[in-house]
Amino acid sequence: ERLMERRPELLSSVLLRQNPHSVHEWLKRASLFEASPAKAIQTYAAAVKTVDPRRAVGRPSSLWLGFAKFYESHGDLKNARAILRKATLVPYKSVDELASIWMGWSEMELRHKKYPEALAVLAEATAVPPASRRAKEKEGPVQDRLYKFTKLWAFYADLQESLAGFEPTRVTYDKMIELRIVTPQLVLNYAAFLEEHKHFELAFQAYEKGVALFKYPHALPLWLSYLTKFTARFGGAKLERGRDLFEQALDGCPVESVHQLYLLYAKFEEAHGLARNAMAVYDRAAGAVALEKRASVYQLYIAKAAEYFGVTKTRDIYEAAIGALPSSEAPSFCLRYANLERKLGEIDRARAIYMHGAQEVDPAVAAGSADGESPYWKAWHDFEVSHGNEDTFREMLRLKRTVRASFADRAIVLPGNEAGGTKRPREEEAGADSMARLEAEATDAAGGGFVSGGAVGGWEGGAAASGDFVPSSAFSGARPGYVFKRGDKGVGYYADGPAAGGAAGGAG
Repeated sequence: ERLMERRPELLSSVLLRQNPHSVHEWLKRASLFEASPAKAIQTYAAAVKTVDPRRAVGRPSSLWLGFAKFYESHGDLKNARAILRKATLVPYKSVDELASIWMGWSEMELRHKKYPEALAVLAEATAVPPASRRAKEKEGPVQDRLYKFTKLWAFYADLQESLAGFEPTRVTYDKMIELRIVTPQLVLNYAAFLEEHKHFELAFQAYEKGVALFKYPHALPLWLSYLTKFTARFGGAKLERGRDLFEQALDGCPVESVHQLYLLYAKFEEAHGLARNAMAVYDRAAGAVALEKRASVYQLYIAKAAEYFGVTKTRDIYEAAIGALPSSEAPSFCLRYANLERKLGEIDRARAIYMHGAQEVDPAVAAGSADGESPYWKAWHDFEVSHGNEDTFREMLRLKRTVRASFADRAIVLPGNEAGGTKRPREEEAGADSMARLEAEATDAAGGGFVSGGAVGGWEGGAAASGDFVPSSAFSGARPGYVFKRGDKGVGYYADGPAAGGAAGGAG
């Protein structure tokens, strides 16, 4: 029974003989003697004496902290402080372990409401060593590098902010900035602390020091907060200074983040500057932002231009957007631009815009359309029904056929296409037949839906539409089954594919 009772202790002894530098096993052994303080103290003393910090498995600092906490739990703060004092002299492998000793010591003082002692501990920990020791800090002990540990300084600043008041806290933050150990979040905390105490100019100086220390992308949250607080504080009272700050922020900003600064800049000009300057900022933003953000910037640019200068001033912006946006987004701007021209009564301009944008839209793709037709082509179809005539409608159908064939050719040459890169004769025949049916339906629709000065399908000069070629000095509109070009027989209409026979026979 005695052996069974001592089994955990004996097992621990065996494991520690195998690896005497195992921190976890020493802590586990100390927990076995919670009911026997003398044995627990003896175990902790043996542990900190045996474990070599350079060869330890685990964090040796946890042994020292556990040792001190054991004394603290029994109300012996004097011995706990003595243990922690010895712990600060141990040559740990990393600065983090040494810092955890100092912070644990300060937290112990706080638990017992010894606030001046807690501040004094951290003040000693963050004391800058003499220059002679700083020169050899890389090869020296971790104690010489502790003064540059950011986590320790941040804890000290938080404690001072809560206990010491304004001036000691400000000195601590300034010291961190001087040592260049701050993080962007610490700079934001410092500025917020200064604003809370109504020291706004000091807060702006803190932002200035912060953005001087960091480069993008780490400087972005500092600039955004700085510019937001500056514009809220001064508005248009310091307009030129605000513009200089925005230009400094934009210098070197990466493409993926620059849109936030440009939009803030434009809002600043709208609220406190000139509308003309705001439009110039939007124009710069449209060319500088990342490609995936460009469409949204152009939409905002167009909306603001229409609000301040009228819709007619948006034409140049629409044209620039259509030229700058990728082919997947440009057609939507073409639709909006054409709709604007239609409302202004510029039917020919609207038709030209439709024609330009249609070259990038596959008629076979019906994205979100219930009737299986591309929304872009449906919008153009409805436009021609309302404002076009026989010739313009046929021209739309001709372009639709050309674009469909172009997209079909692109699909054929794609890697991995099951057709092997070429169309089979049966597919070509089926495509020609379907195109002939489409032209015939378009002719019937045009004949019934438009009022024309002459007979539908009539030829220039009364020439009959028969044979493979009909001479014509000028293009007189689209004709089913024929294409207008200069060929071996001169300028005129040449038969185009299997649909030509039926179309020509019907015309004759």
